[in-house]
Amino acid sequence: MFSIAICDDQRAICSEIETIILDYQKSTLMEIQIEVFYSAKKLSIYMEHEHNFDLIFLDIEMKGFNGLDLGRKIREEMDNQITQIVYVSGKESYFKDLFEVRPMHFLSKPVEPDKVIKDVELAMKLANRLGGVFSYKKGPDTHKLPIKNIIYFQSVNREIKIVTITGEELFYGKLHEVFRQVTKYRFINIHKSYIINYEQVANFKYDEVVMSNSDCLPISQLKRKEVRGLQMKYESERFL
Repeated sequence: MFSIAICDDQRAICSEIETIILDYQKSTLMEIQIEVFYSAKKLSIYMEHEHNFDLIFLDIEMKGFNGLDLGRKIREEMDNQITQIVYVSGKESYFKDLFEVRPMHFLSKPVEPDKVIKDVELAMKLANRLGGVFSYKKGPDTHKLPIKNIIYFQSVNREIKIVTITGEELFYGKLHEVFRQVTKYRFINIHKSYIINYEQVANFKYDEVVMSNSDCLPISQLKRKEVRGLQMKYESERFL
């Protein structure tokens, strides 16, 4: 599922971009999920609660906390370098301010449907190229692992243990920050200490999961309903 956010304080602009994308979705049968926000602050709060997007169409000129402020927050505070940002504006005087946010593109108002579609298609290509990798820091070095090779993450004191199909890795980090990076790839937070790769689950049980390497991991009581719901959702999507 490719996730897109549209954020503009002009409802007509949001509706226009959403309609263009929905028409594209119908004609291509692509799996696209769209969320609409009318303020950068509301989108920021939504993303702070571990909701990530592959692509954001983001207006620049909004009162108070604007699109540039949110772009900086996404890149710097959230340390999100994966989400693609397309800025939308009626002015072209912001180009110098955009460099630090590294947007994928800039659209002038009124928006042109073919340019919106091109941005969606480019972001999809970039997501396929970049999104299948988990990145983490170990000392001064950045390491990368293919998502498909990760079985689960475990929080061990101040460290995160990554269990893969070939072995284990350790790095200093926080589990909720890991989850923010991998949640869109069908990873499930089953316990305060575990995040599992749904594609690496051999068997779901009521209070535990058996992973592809035969490790049995507990599902906390508070998470059981949520885990069951996600299991049913992902299973049903296999047949869509």
